[in-house]
Amino acid sequence: MNRLTAYASAVLTACASVLCLAPSAQADTQRVTAADLGPGRPWLRIQDQGSSAHPPGVQEVSPFADPVHWNGGLHLAIGPGQQSQAAHFYTGAVQLSTVMGSEVSYDSYVDGAHSTATGTGPNLQLPMFCDGAFTTLSFQPQLATDAEGRHGVVPDIWQHWVSGPSGIWRTSRAVAGFPAGGDAPLSAFAEACTGATSGVIGLIGNVGSLGDPTASLDTYMDNLTANGTTYDFAVDGTATARVDLRAASTGEEPARIDGTAVFHSPADGPEFVAPGARLTIGATTGLDPRNVQVTIDGVPAQVTSENGHLVAQLPRSLADRLLPGGTLTVPFTITFTGDGGNGCGYGGYGKGDDCGGNGGGEHGTATVTARLLARGYQPLQATDVSAEASIAF
Repeated sequence: MNRLTAYASAVLTACASVLCLAPSAQADTQRVTAADLGPGRPWLRIQDQGSSAHPPGVQEVSPFADPVHWNGGLHLAIGPGQQSQAAHFYTGAVQLSTVMGSEVSYDSYVDGAHSTATGTGPNLQLPMFCDGAFTTLSFQPQLATDAEGRHGVVPDIWQHWVSGPSGIWRTSRAVAGFPAGGDAPLSAFAEACTGATSGVIGLIGNVGSLGDPTASLDTYMDNLTANGTTYDFAVDGTATARVDLRAASTGEEPARIDGTAVFHSPADGPEFVAPGARLTIGATTGLDPRNVQVTIDGVPAQVTSENGHLVAQLPRSLADRLLPGGTLTVPFTITFTGDGGNGCGYGGYGKGDDCGGNGGGEHGTATVTARLLARGYQPLQATDVSAEASIAF
């Protein structure tokens, strides 16, 4: 008997007469670090749960950045014949219908380069009792559609899985008329498992045995959400950004700003895959995207208007990865060209009394925000790593 089954039996004994209801948590995010994984800690790996039918693979908090908090994730990887788990248990059982009263979801990523099996991925599990019988329900991502509308598991991109009542889950053991290994909507299990000795006792991030004795699967999970709580796996360090600006042609035409965006992840910080950069440009006078040219890393970028500001980015990443301890330096130029057509002098930005003046330099004051992009739910997704600076030009 492994520790998971032993724990389940202990909870069942304690709750045999009256279901031990752990109150459904309020919407909350709990940070999980490397210090929280291991024997006697809030999250148990498979080797911490006693004997197992399969040897353990990798179960660790990794710097690999998730697409929500960008601060790391749970790394679960298996080689031939292995299994990986990180499990968190509640203080008591919670009716499955109560768990379904708030969102049940998670994020996952399959590293195709280090996996021989890419048609499946990590799954969220709910260990539970069904009228006194223990089982584990496992979400089936290969049978689901993610939040971006992609069906099944797609390698090398983050996917967000939300299980409503119709989400398909698989039971590990025969319970309430469902056969071992049987698939059914989550609502069907909730309707069948309602007795005083029924309830969910925790949640698990899992990569199970693949059946193929030669197969391997390298994955990441994060933001495991159930019973009103989201578990955010994170490293200790935080990535930072800096923007440096220089007016390269103050008082001359065309006006130009030279700049550098510097993104840095400390040694204990997150890792970003396929990083890029986005610039948001504002000014004390109106900006017309037709009259502004931007280069990023020496390459012309498309300039568009968004919420009263200009936005420029390249449609590609600037590096393979931004690793912990690494720095990504991105040079850029902003050139204000042509007549904005509003009678306010060069480029429509106004010189002094031409438009009543606005302070700043000959043309005004520009504010530039540089934001790090990385592979998330999309190949280039905005992260929360950004900085801004202003300059008279």
